[in-house]
Amino acid sequence: MPLPSTLLLLATLLPLGSFTLLLFTGKRLSYPLAGIVATAFIIASFACTIAAMIAWLNVTPASVWGAGKGPIFLSLPWLPFSLTPNHPSSLTVGIYLDSLTIALFAMVTTVAAAVHVFSIGYMRHDPRFHRYFTYLSLFCFSMLALLLSSTLIELLVFWELVGLCSYLLIGFWFEKRSAANASLKAFLTNRLGDLGFLIGISLLISHLGNTSFPHLWTSATEISPNTLTLIGILLFTGAIAKSAQFPLHTWLPDAMEAPTPISALIHAATMVAAGVYLTARLFPILTPDAKLFIAIIGLITLTIGALIATAQTDIKRILAYSTISQLGYMMLAIGVGSWVGALFHLITHAFFKSLLFLAAGSVIHAAGHEQELSHFGGLARKIPVTAATFAIALLAMSGAPFFAGYYSKELILTHAASFSLLSASQSAPRWYALFFYLPVAIAYLTPFYMTRCWMLTFHGRPRNLHLFARARETWILYVPLILLAVLSTWVGAKGIGIRELIERSITESNAYCQSLTSHPNFSAFSTAWPANLPIDQDLTPSQQLMEQGHMLTQTRVAYAWLAGILLGILLYLRGFLIPNLLLKFPPLRWLHIWLYRAMYFDELYHLFLVGPVLIASHLANFLDTHVIDPIVNLTATSIRSLANLASLNDEFVIDASATGIAHLSQNLGSLSRSPQTGRIRTYILLLFTLLTLAIASTILLLY
Repeated sequence: MPLPSTLLLLATLLPLGSFTLLLFTGKRLSYPLAGIVATAFIIASFACTIAAMIAWLNVTPASVWGAGKGPIFLSLPWLPFSLTPNHPSSLTVGIYLDSLTIALFAMVTTVAAAVHVFSIGYMRHDPRFHRYFTYLSLFCFSMLALLLSSTLIELLVFWELVGLCSYLLIGFWFEKRSAANASLKAFLTNRLGDLGFLIGISLLISHLGNTSFPHLWTSATEISPNTLTLIGILLFTGAIAKSAQFPLHTWLPDAMEAPTPISALIHAATMVAAGVYLTARLFPILTPDAKLFIAIIGLITLTIGALIATAQTDIKRILAYSTISQLGYMMLAIGVGSWVGALFHLITHAFFKSLLFLAAGSVIHAAGHEQELSHFGGLARKIPVTAATFAIALLAMSGAPFFAGYYSKELILTHAASFSLLSASQSAPRWYALFFYLPVAIAYLTPFYMTRCWMLTFHGRPRNLHLFARARETWILYVPLILLAVLSTWVGAKGIGIRELIERSITESNAYCQSLTSHPNFSAFSTAWPANLPIDQDLTPSQQLMEQGHMLTQTRVAYAWLAGILLGILLYLRGFLIPNLLLKFPPLRWLHIWLYRAMYFDELYHLFLVGPVLIASHLANFLDTHVIDPIVNLTATSIRSLANLASLNDEFVIDASATGIAHLSQNLGSLSRSPQTGRIRTYILLLFTLLTLAIASTILLLY
C-alpha cells in the first residue's frame, strides 16, 4: 500500500481507536483525561494527514500517483453481483485518494483538533463529559472514512453513521425537550433525503453493476440521458438534506440545541460538508438538466438563508442561517460548473465558520449560556480576544480582500458571471441572469447581517449588567480561536496552494480514467469551462468568457463587503434604537416578523405535511377505536356467547342425557341379574320372534 494511503488510513482509524478506548474507560477517566485522550488522538490524526500531504506532494518522477499524476485507487471485491449471467462481477470496497482527499482531510482534522481543545474548557462542568468526547471521536472517524471511500456503497454506510452521530450530539442534552425534538427532526429530515439517495444508488447498480467513482465516471455514458438526469437528481436529494438545502433546510437552525463546539463541527467540517463533497464527486455524471436543478436549489437556498439571518436574535441561529446561505453558494457553484470554486469555498468556509461558532461559544460561555443578542452589548471590553477573532471571521465571510473568503467567493461569482454571459450568448431564458445577480445581492447582505451580529454583541453599552459583570474568557477557549483566525486570514491565498491542490485532482482523475477506457481523449472532468480553466496558454474562448466574468464581478462586488459593513455599523451603532424606530413602519415590521419566523417554513410544513398526517392518524385512531374495535369486540362477544350456550347445552342437556342413560343402563343391568328379570326377558324375546314371523308371513301372502 502506498505511503499516503497508509497514513490517511491510520488518520481515519485513530479517532475510531479513541472512540473504542473511551467507550470502555471513559467514565473512569472523566474530566479532563477523557478530553485529553480524544484530543491527543485527533492531533495524531492531523499529524498523519500532514505527513501524507508531504508524501503526496513530493513524489518521484517515476511514480504513477501523486499531485498532478494520478490517484491511489485500492479496491477489493465484496459482494458478488452481475447484470447478466455471462458477465459475473461484484460490488467492491476500497479507498480512493487524490489531491482533493488530501485537502479535505487536512481541513477536517484541523477544525476537529481546534474543536476538541475548545471542548475541554467548554464542557468541563458537564456530568457526561466522557460521553461527549466518545461521540465526538466517532463523529470524526465517520467523516474521515466517508472522505476515503471509493464507492457510493461505502460512502452511504459512513454517510448514515455521520447522521447517527449528529443525532446523538444534537440531542446530547436530551433532558431538554427542545434538544430531543431537534435531534429527532434532524434525523427524520435526513432520512427523507436519504430515501432518494438510496434509490439513486440502486438505479446505478442496476445499470452499471458497480458504484466506484472511476467506474461511474467512465461508464455513465452507457445510461440514457433522461435516466442519468433522474439518477443525478435522486442522488442530490441526499445532499439536499445533509447540506440543509431548500426545502429540507429547516433542521439545521434547530440543531443549534447541540453544544456549541458540535455546532462548529457540524457546520464547518463534517455533516453539512458531506453533501457538498458528494455532489462534487458526482459532478462528472451530472447532466446539464441535473446541474440546472442543483443551481436553482442553491440559488434559492443562498437567498432565503441570508434574508432570514438578518432578523434573528439568537447568535447561534444567525450563524446557522449564514451557513445555509454559504452552502447555497457552493451548490450554485457546482450547478453552474464551478467545481473548483465550490470545493475551494467549502474549505475556506470551514475555517472562518468554525471560528465564528467557537467565538459564539466563547460568548455564550462568558454570558452564562445566554444566546439572545438583547442580553449582550459591550462584551469587547470583557472578552477582547473573542471580539477580535470574531471580527476576523466576519471579514473573511464578507469577502474582504486578503481574507480567506475573498478568494473562494470571488471565484464562484466570476464563474457565475461567466455562466450568465454564456447563457445570454446562447439565447437562454433571461432569468438565467439571476444566477449571477442574486448571489451579488447576497454578497452585500452577508457583511450586513454579520456586522449586525458583531455590533449587538461586542459594541455599545451592556444591556444586561449582571451578565456583563461576570463575563470572562479563558485561554483554553481563545487559543483555538487564534489558530483559526490565522487560518481564516491566509488559507485562501495563492501561496498556500489550496485551490491548486483541488485543480490537480482534475488532472489526476482524468489520467486514471483515460487508463480505464479505450478512448484516448476521454476525461471525467472537462479541462476547460465549466470544471476548470487552463491558465498557462493563450486565451481560449472559455478564458475570454472567464475574463469578462471577472471584470463583471469586480465592477459589481468589489466593495460589497465594505458597503455591507458600513450599513451594519450605521444601523446598529446605538444598539436596537434605530432598528426599533424603523420597525414602527408596518411594512417593515411585517417583513421583520416574516423573516424572524423563518418565512414560516415550519408552520407551512406543519399545515401541509405534518397537519394532514396528524389528521389521518387521528382519523385512523377514530376508525380503529369506534369502528374496527367494536366489530372485533362484537365478534368476540358473539363467539363467547355461543361458547357459553354450547357449554350450557353440554352441561344441562347432553351431560344430563348421558347421565340418565347411564342410570337406565345401570338399572337394566341390575334387573338382568334377578330371576324375575330372566323370565321377563324370555317372554319379550318370544313375543319379538312371533311378531317377526307374523310380519314375514303377511309379506309372503301379499306377493
